[in-house]
Amino acid sequence: MKIFSFGNLSERTNKEQILAKVREAVMAKDENLFTDVNMKADTWTPFKEEDGADFTFVERFKSNGGIFVYFESQADFINAMKQYIVENQWEPLCSTSMKMEAVFKDSGIELCRDYNTKRKKTVSIVDCESLIAHTGSIMITDKCAGSRAAYSNVDTLLVFASPSQIVASMKDALHSLKEKYGSSKPTETVIISGASKSTEIDNQLVIGAQGIKQIALFLVEEE
Repeated sequence: MKIFSFGNLSERTNKEQILAKVREAVMAKDENLFTDVNMKADTWTPFKEEDGADFTFVERFKSNGGIFVYFESQADFINAMKQYIVENQWEPLCSTSMKMEAVFKDSGIELCRDYNTKRKKTVSIVDCESLIAHTGSIMITDKCAGSRAAYSNVDTLLVFASPSQIVASMKDALHSLKEKYGSSKPTETVIISGASKSTEIDNQLVIGAQGIKQIALFLVEEE
C-alpha cells in the first residue's frame, strides 16, 4: 500500500495563512493605481532648439542602421536611382505604390509588381506616411505602399519621402494619418525602425535574419 505524505500539517496551515494575508492585501489596494498619470503629456525628451525635428530624425534613423540620402530635386533622385540599380543589382525593382509609379513614369526605370518570395533578393521601393523624429522611425501603411508584401516580404526596402513628412512624435504621425484618411483608415499601419534584428541564433545579434536586411531612405525636396 502506498502512503502519500502531505507534509507537516502545522507548516501547511502557516503557509495557507500567509497566502491568505497576501491575497487580502492585494485585494485591499486601490485598483486605480495610476490615476495621476497624464496620458496626454509627451514623455519624450524635447529636441534641442538648434537641432529641430529634421536633424533629429536623420541622426536617429542612421543610428538605427538606416541609410540616408538627400536629393534637392526629383530629377537628381531619378538620375541617382539609375546608377544605384546597376551598382547594387536592384533588378527587378518592385513596387505597388501609385506614388512611385508616378515618380518613375517616363524615367526609363521599370517597376515589377510581383513580390515573388522565391527570388534570391527582393528589392522594394515605397512611399511612406510619416518620418518620426523621436524614434528615427518610418510609418508605412498598406494604402500608401499598395500592398502589405511591399514592406513585409522584402530583403531591401527603399523609402521615398519629402522633408514635409517629418513629424516630431508618434502622436503627430497618428494625427496626420487621421487627417489624411478620416474614417477610411488603412487596414495595416507599421512602424519600421531599421533592419530586422534577432538574437535567437546562439544569442548572437543577426541583422536581417527574419525580415528586412537593409533599409534606405531617399529624402527628396518637393518641387
